[in-house]
Amino acid sequence: MQSENTIRQLVRQVNAYARDDQLSGRLYVDLVDMLEACRWFVSSMDQLGEELTRDELESLLIKIDVNVVQHLGFHMRSLKRDMPRVLDAVGRPDDKAAE
Repeated sequence: MQSENTIRQLVRQVNAYARDDQLSGRLYVDLVDMLEACRWFVSSMDQLGEELTRDELESLLIKIDVNVVQHLGFHMRSLKRDMPRVLDAVGRPDDKAAE
């Protein structure tokens, strides 16, 4: 829960400069979804036993592909599009941000 609050605070700070609710909304969703995918991966790795059956291994690999590779890939592409705009907005001198 602390991580979600930290992300929420980060997005609020970005929004003060970006003045684009859609951008800050996408940023929040991307970061929270990435956090959840990473949590799922760490939790799954922590719960693995010594040896998996072939079916268990296949199932785990499919879940890693869907939950990590594909899902994180989607959010990474989204961030790749939005991050230059976020950095530009935050890096503007204060007088330009107020225009």
